[in-house]
Amino acid sequence: MLDALVLVVDDNPETLELMGFALEAEGFRVRKAKSVLKALEWLHDGTPRPAVILTDLVMPQTSGRDFLKHVRDDEALKSLPVVILTGADPGESAALADVVLQKPVDPLHVVATIRTLLVTNQTQ
Repeated sequence: MLDALVLVVDDNPETLELMGFALEAEGFRVRKAKSVLKALEWLHDGTPRPAVILTDLVMPQTSGRDFLKHVRDDEALKSLPVVILTGADPGESAALADVVLQKPVDPLHVVATIRTLLVTNQTQ
C-alpha cells in the first residue's frame, strides 16, 4: 500500500499542490490532473492505474459527476476506490463514490481516509 498511486483531479492548482504534497509526504505516489479530460486520458493511456482516485465535483468543461459516471461504467475502472473532495453539495454523485469529504478539510484527514480505504479494499 505504501507508495500506492493516487490520481488527484481538481481544477484548482492550490488544491492539487496541497493534496499532492500531503499524499507524497505520507509515502504515496501522486499523479495530478487539472481537468477531467486529462484524468480520463491518463486512465486510458496504458500507464499503471491508480490505486485510488481523489476528485473534485465542480470543474469546467466536464464535471466530476460525469467523470465518476465514466469510471463506474467502465469495466476496467469501476472497481477503483473513489474519494470526492468538494465544497459543493455532492447530491446524487455521492452514490458513485466510496467516500465524500467536504471542503475545507485537513489534508491529513484526506490522507488518513485514503489509507483506510486502501486497507479496507485489500482485505475484501
